[in-house]
Amino acid sequence: MILEPGSLVLLVGAPAAGKSTLADALVAAGEVAAGDVLSTDTYREVLTGGALDLRRDRKVWSHVREQLTERMAAGRTTVVDATNLFPRRRARHIAVAREYGRRVVAVRFDVPAADLLERNEARERALRPNVVVSMAVEMDQHADLETLKAEDVDVVLAADDVWRRLA
Repeated sequence: MILEPGSLVLLVGAPAAGKSTLADALVAAGEVAAGDVLSTDTYREVLTGGALDLRRDRKVWSHVREQLTERMAAGRTTVVDATNLFPRRRARHIAVAREYGRRVVAVRFDVPAADLLERNEARERALRPNVVVSMAVEMDQHADLETLKAEDVDVVLAADDVWRRLA
């Protein structure tokens, strides 16, 4: 097992970094149950009909927190599949995990902006290139390795290392 059972796993990366792909691989490997991957894109699709529609984002995040609380209380390994770029939002998730005595793992996706743009173009739900670039900048400013290590996170894993361990 890569993930300690009952952990909160925060996927941290810009759009098109491969977060959802890794979440799917963690499910396939039996590291986490499919129902325990909390995807903001999925919740947006349900609430608005489109994964890129941010009009009801407050409701999306409220739902994520509610589901996260239920899973942490039950001791379920839970993955938050979102960009998780901002310390304030990560802190909210971490606080829920800590309330139930759960470990927190951050999986950091360090992908160059040029690669993100290329991947984004190939996606079914492509974002505007300027959005991808601005999110890559946010990643560098608010989710660098030192910042994550300074937060109440038990371990920071590189996404590439998780992929190698799954292989």
